[in-house]
Amino acid sequence: MERVFSIKHNQPLTVEAIQQILAKQISVTFSPDLNGNSKSDILNTQEAITSAELQAFAIGLGPETPAELTPLMLVLLADFVFKNPIANSLQIISRILEFYDYEVLPQVFSQGLYTSPAAHLILPVFGVGKVYYQGYLLKAADVHDIFSWQPIPWPEDLPLALTSTSFLGLSNLIYSFIQLKKLVSYSEVLLPPVDLLTDSGNLYPEQLEHLEHQLNSFLTFPEAQSKPVNGLMYQVVKLFFKFGEYILENLAQPRTNESFSIALNNQISTNSAHLLTLIKVLHQESFFLFEGDFDSHSGPSTAFTNQLMLQPFFFLKNLEKKMAITTLVQLTKAINPANTLNVTANLQATYRKQVIAVLKEADFDELIRKTIVFMYASVASK
Repeated sequence: MERVFSIKHNQPLTVEAIQQILAKQISVTFSPDLNGNSKSDILNTQEAITSAELQAFAIGLGPETPAELTPLMLVLLADFVFKNPIANSLQIISRILEFYDYEVLPQVFSQGLYTSPAAHLILPVFGVGKVYYQGYLLKAADVHDIFSWQPIPWPEDLPLALTSTSFLGLSNLIYSFIQLKKLVSYSEVLLPPVDLLTDSGNLYPEQLEHLEHQLNSFLTFPEAQSKPVNGLMYQVVKLFFKFGEYILENLAQPRTNESFSIALNNQISTNSAHLLTLIKVLHQESFFLFEGDFDSHSGPSTAFTNQLMLQPFFFLKNLEKKMAITTLVQLTKAINPANTLNVTANLQATYRKQVIAVLKEADFDELIRKTIVFMYASVASK
């Protein structure tokens, strides 16, 4: 029987539910009961913005939001519309979830007004703006024609809270946090045992658990102002940075002080010292990113923009590369029978078999990308 998460008034989204939704372990739907709200109960002129005002906010620019974040933004938007009902709510929510199911992803930019991401996210639901479908950037109206979707009438008014809800910031926080938990789990399962958890003063999992509780609380009232998002973002970034330090200090270091050669394949050969230097360079980049945009006392700087909302995602990508290179170092040593991994015999055999396939890649950058895919697959299958 298919597992389903139903968006309801008494069932807030949680980090765990979102993780299962994004992993396609459960599908997402909604209850047709909007709790008996009528339009007059929903909005008044002081709590609403017009559709024209919303379209005026669609002036995003700069790099586009990473494609990994857009599906989660759609789920958050569907949850928001359900809990802040407007005219045609059922049609709007249904269309948003159709976007999610068929991987129709609105084009959302990472820079612009604070409200720009929300505008770019919801406008394609009404056939305005552009979307990605099957890798192509198309007009939203054309994709509606492809699926024979009937146009949804514009509501006269939209909740003012739509302009203060950071769909981009919150989706970035939750997605990056979920991936961080996977990387921590990967380090425990597939890499040599270290005192990572004990020496860090139980930084993991205590702080991860505390932060997940905060994220769940925020998901209950996502229409809060941007300040709580900033504070949570600083905490996530700090965890990324600290975990990167532990990788460098505990996991990435060779078991001996001697550098050893690593023959990745006939076209790539290096040594452990060079890979360790590369990890240090990546960590230095994360240090500049951390110190440059965040103040250790007040959190994100006052010059906070939508681009800075992507900081956890940038840290995630940096950490993935560090973990991948660390995997290569540890894995090459693991092929020697004298070395052992913190895994069972079956997992160890699977680990080596998959790594041998990964190491056949000739391009080092592609090798790192495939190793990152392997890391997440290993955690999912444990």
